[in-house]
Amino acid sequence: MTQITTKEQYEWAVKRVEELLPLVHDDTPRNDPASIELEILSNLVADYSENNFSIGEPTLNDVIF
Repeated sequence: MTQITTKEQYEWAVKRVEELLPLVHDDTPRNDPASIELEILSNLVADYSENNFSIGEPTLNDVIF
């Protein structure tokens, strides 16, 4: 998968990231398969979220009040 294009793919990827998080720690080697999968899926989820759920930049009025 090179890009998440549907909500179903997104939901699957989020669930998989949640499964991988307990398996990967700061001392996990970067070449560990779980670490690699977590990094790839996290980036895909972040890209999809940014493109589909972005709240945008706050206006000056939002910042002041």
